[in-house]
Amino acid sequence: MNVPSKRSIDVLAVGTMALPLVAAALLWGSLPPEMAIHWSGGRPDTVVSKPAATAGLFAFGVATVAFVRIAPDSVTNTPGGTALSVLFLGVTFGWVQTVVLVWNLGFRFDVTLALLPILAFAGVLVAYAVRSGRR
Repeated sequence: MNVPSKRSIDVLAVGTMALPLVAAALLWGSLPPEMAIHWSGGRPDTVVSKPAATAGLFAFGVATVAFVRIAPDSVTNTPGGTALSVLFLGVTFGWVQTVVLVWNLGFRFDVTLALLPILAFAGVLVAYAVRSGRR
């Protein structure tokens, strides 16, 4: 079986994070000028400008992927290895960006419940790391 290169994994992770950014650009006029990006008790408690909410989270995600790739393993201690962690970051940031985008487009839902798939994915990643003997 061919193992994907670091570059293809990075492209997949960043591409996943870019999808909500593209959606935000296409729906720009429908988004409010100030967007909720954090919730507490089911209510938004942090809002930022539309550019910061859309491009800012994407930029933070890309910077996080770069950090995981550049930092020594002793600093990141990525469960399951760096490749799986980078994919996890791509999916996580892409999902969170999508949740933020959809909520700010006027669809109301329990944001805490919307984040449960990420917790499940993290659990699978940790279980894989433990089972395979990686830490």
